[in-house]
Amino acid sequence: MNIGNRFKVENDKIIKISNGEILTEDEPLFLLRARDHLALKALLFYADLCALEDCTDYQLDSLHEMLTEFHNYHLNNPDKMKQPGITRGR
Repeated sequence: MNIGNRFKVENDKIIKISNGEILTEDEPLFLLRARDHLALKALLFYADLCALEDCTDYQLDSLHEMLTEFHNYHLNNPDKMKQPGITRGR
């Protein structure tokens, strides 16, 4: 099973597709979903930080692709946009 186009799951392991690295269970992960109406802003801020840090072109290009995907999702699915945590309750 693929998780987006950057990760896949095989034998209960999450694998980074670009280099085959297996993510270990002891490393915390943070997942942003496109339906989270704050996610695009968070990605834009992260992209700015990456640019300030002079990250690789690969990283910046990957972020640009992800930003485009999130932006298009927002435009094409306004009915699916949600406040983070809203489906869990207060």
